[in-house]
Amino acid sequence: MTTPVSFASWALGIVLLAGSLPGPAQAEQLAARTRGSASPPPAFVNFCARNPAECRRAGALTRQVVLTPERQRDLQEVNARVNSAISEISDQAHHGREDVWSIPTDGQGDCEDFALLKRKQLIERGWPSSALLIAVVATPAGEGHAVLMAATSEGDLVLDNKTSRLLPWTQTGYLFFTRMSQANPRAWEAIDGGTVVVTAATRRPYRP
Repeated sequence: MTTPVSFASWALGIVLLAGSLPGPAQAEQLAARTRGSASPPPAFVNFCARNPAECRRAGALTRQVVLTPERQRDLQEVNARVNSAISEISDQAHHGREDVWSIPTDGQGDCEDFALLKRKQLIERGWPSSALLIAVVATPAGEGHAVLMAATSEGDLVLDNKTSRLLPWTQTGYLFFTRMSQANPRAWEAIDGGTVVVTAATRRPYRP
């Protein structure tokens, strides 16, 4: 992500292990676990104030969506089409200020804008919002970033503006910090490390 945005500092540096656990029987191992409430990104709170309809729960409350071939095509098509249709641009260059979350309407946006648009389009295809969770992460280079996580019977899959491949969250190489609550899109939760190794105590502010 190219635009610095202030967010909470985090006390642990973690490294994801990219194990391969295929098949529905491994969904629990491939599903990210949460460990309590967390503060949402301030810019997301502002986004919801401007766009309340985008921050209401849509559809049934479900832990995961069964990943049928049709549902998998939904994810692949939306991820690829949005990535092709939107050009990445910093918030400063796009809006004249840092830290703005918005659904792109002019073909430009930052990483969280890609994620918001993908979430919107999948909900329009009938996906429940409880299975579509924006998450804040850090890349291997230490850059703040935002992605969309889809909670499925095959585990949590990541839709990322950096690639049109769908990847299990454990195979992205990212450090996952927080994400939307499944029960309430306005609420956010801390992501448990899951399959991680604790490497060192650090203080790295999230800067999406």
